[in-house]
Amino acid sequence: MPLHRFWAAVVLIAALAASAPRAQQEMPRRAPGTVTEGVTAVLVDVVVRDRRGHPVRDLSESDFEVFENGAAQTIGSFTAIFDGAPPPAAPAPPAARTPGAPSAASTDPAVIVTALVFDRLTPEARRHAVQAAQGYVGTAEQTPHYVGVYGVDLALTPYTTFTRNGPLVRTALETVASRASAGFNQTEYQERRADAERRADAAGDAAATPVGAGDPAAGAAGAAAGVDAMLAQMEARALREFDLMEREQRGYSTTNGLLAVISALAQLPGRKSLVLFSEGVAVPPAVQRRFLGVIDAANRANVSIYTIDAAGLRAESEQAKIRDQVNRTASRGINTAYTGNTTGGPLTRALEGNEDALRQAPEGALAQLAQFTGGLLINNTNNLRQGLTRIDDDLRNYYLLGYTPADQQHDGRFRTIDVRVRRPGVIVAARKGYFAVPDAGGRAVSAWEASALGVLAQKPVPNGFPIRAGALLFPERGRPGLTPVVVDFRTESITFERADDGTTYTSDFAVLVRFLDDRNQVVRRVGQHYEVNGPLVQVEDAKRGEVIFYREPELPPGTYTMETVVHDALSGRASVRFSTVEIPRTADGALRLSSLVLVRGAEHVPESERRADNPLLVNDVVLRPNLGEPVSKVSKEALFYFTVYPAAGAPAPEAVIQVLHNGRSVASVPMLVGEADASGRVQQLGRLPLADFTPGTYELQATVRQGIEQVSASTILSVVE
Repeated sequence: MPLHRFWAAVVLIAALAASAPRAQQEMPRRAPGTVTEGVTAVLVDVVVRDRRGHPVRDLSESDFEVFENGAAQTIGSFTAIFDGAPPPAAPAPPAARTPGAPSAASTDPAVIVTALVFDRLTPEARRHAVQAAQGYVGTAEQTPHYVGVYGVDLALTPYTTFTRNGPLVRTALETVASRASAGFNQTEYQERRADAERRADAAGDAAATPVGAGDPAAGAAGAAAGVDAMLAQMEARALREFDLMEREQRGYSTTNGLLAVISALAQLPGRKSLVLFSEGVAVPPAVQRRFLGVIDAANRANVSIYTIDAAGLRAESEQAKIRDQVNRTASRGINTAYTGNTTGGPLTRALEGNEDALRQAPEGALAQLAQFTGGLLINNTNNLRQGLTRIDDDLRNYYLLGYTPADQQHDGRFRTIDVRVRRPGVIVAARKGYFAVPDAGGRAVSAWEASALGVLAQKPVPNGFPIRAGALLFPERGRPGLTPVVVDFRTESITFERADDGTTYTSDFAVLVRFLDDRNQVVRRVGQHYEVNGPLVQVEDAKRGEVIFYREPELPPGTYTMETVVHDALSGRASVRFSTVEIPRTADGALRLSSLVLVRGAEHVPESERRADNPLLVNDVVLRPNLGEPVSKVSKEALFYFTVYPAAGAPAPEAVIQVLHNGRSVASVPMLVGEADASGRVQQLGRLPLADFTPGTYELQATVRQGIEQVSASTILSVVE
């Protein structure tokens, strides 16, 4: 095939940005039999107290019952751990454990660790919280056990890492006391919003009142009332929308901060506690899944969350405030739904507001965090120090139960745990369950992630619809392990359903990618949950779309199995892909080469959205990689892209582009290498004419030389008519 005369068209072009992976493998690099297939052990810490709040110390294994999803389980190990008692022998570690439970090695009673986390607080609540924490820490040179101090506001602030250095912890608490929370006065803002709602209701009633026919003055008054009603409703709506956005931001800040602290605690041995000083955690619908992920992460890390309502004894019940808000909304809904007054908005939106309002009560989210992780909610008291003493007591006095679940499958579902004691008049605190999923790499698992991970345990793994997935290598100078991940699939494969309102559609699907090392340990996990909705009349357009998932994980040198899952929650269908990714070890300052990528398309990026370190961004466009899709000769050419990272102080690099067919070179041509940019990289984009290519599979290879160093990258090019 005389390709040489067409190589004159291989040129450098200024814009570039995309990459195609190596040929994707059909089977994983590791053998399925080498992976732990089922849930094999669950450990549960149990605190038992009598009616006076004192620890119950004389229980035996026969006094306990454990139920999982309502089914009785056989207790396989039992250890009583109490302050002042001889240290118990560590329970024999099971052959394998569930990733949803702490390991036996992490239950060393000699190590006690507590994280003090201060959520954004009003000045008075902050003063109460810090005073209680100072009394808990004491004045000795060494604290009773390891303590870490954190603050959550717009971001997570570590005031001190885990230490027993008393002066250091006390200095951290003094810093917390001196910091002011961002945002506005919540009480003042809520009163302003309530006032706006009342004025909107009153103006709406006035506008709806009949006026005398033919009376100009009455007509003018009615028109003015209508304008007043519209303006009042506009203000109320603006305040509602801002309130929702602000609460979502607060909810994300708090849950993200808690996840970060729990992740740090997960690396430490022993029974751990997280004490959250807060005035209530905002959990609007957008944050709900993340909130559940916090509970699961705490259970996995063997962390009990103790929540303290730092507002202390409230002069007015928060439940009463929320009751009044719900009643106002209900009244407004009835008025607007049956009188034809439309100023109040849809009744469904008002009811959604009621549901969200109920979540704001301190007894709501704070109680859930404590209840479902085996902790305790301390509220409606100004004696916060007493609550901290109770927490310290729980950490030193508990029972450790272990059992092997009767259901041994990693199905990704949440399994409830119910611990009961055959003795009347006692109070039992224990975590409430776990997600039965394969190894999650030590990170939190939300409900959507658990469902996707459960797909990986199916045999055989499903292939419900077409997807393409690939990992690209871009060894940037500051990020040598940069491994951009791209997953591509059509929305026609996803289920779209009519929503309950009858006028909109909804869909629910997720993408999850994880990397396993040669010991089958998860080293990285990235993913995205998608909840798409829109007008029902546009659902057919939505089905003709495309989803392009993109993330930039960094991996240390090594060989990895990349597992990709796309899960459609509404239909239960899913597709899984496996591939092998090798991250080479290179010396600092050595010549490096990225993946050789076929370019499927490019998209202009506004200047405000351009990220200089995006490996697929060239000038003002971002490239879309071809993940193995055949290239038609109708397109006349195939675009390709790669990045050269020259060695400093060496001769200018030289590149050669080669085409191989059935292992034989059919064309080879030099390619000019441009000048390195400020980041030390040279982005190369070329075009390959396809006129003389016969349909088939080819290997496109780029080789770069610099002095005595040489590096190569290749990709598969499938040509069709």
